[in-house]
Amino acid sequence: MFKTAERLILAGIGALALTTERAEKMINELVERGQMSREEARNFLQELIAKGEQEKANLAETLRREISQLREDLGLVTRAEIEELKNRVARLEEQLSQKQNET
Repeated sequence: MFKTAERLILAGIGALALTTERAEKMINELVERGQMSREEARNFLQELIAKGEQEKANLAETLRREISQLREDLGLVTRAEIEELKNRVARLEEQLSQKQNET
């Protein structure tokens, strides 16, 4: 399930990168045709990249929230919770071992 979510994140990031590449190509074509100056193209591309980065951040945050909600809905535990339980069991085993050695 989490691998699927990871693949969705990577696909979204890949789509944003692909969109940036297409935008660069389109802008270069406009410059070559004289429909846009190099400075306008540079500014426009910077705006597109900034918007793409913001969209990437928004997508990542949305996916984090959705995955967290899904984990909660399914009653799945986190790695931190598992590690906490492992540590607790280890402490209890140690206490039990000490009590057995006392008797």
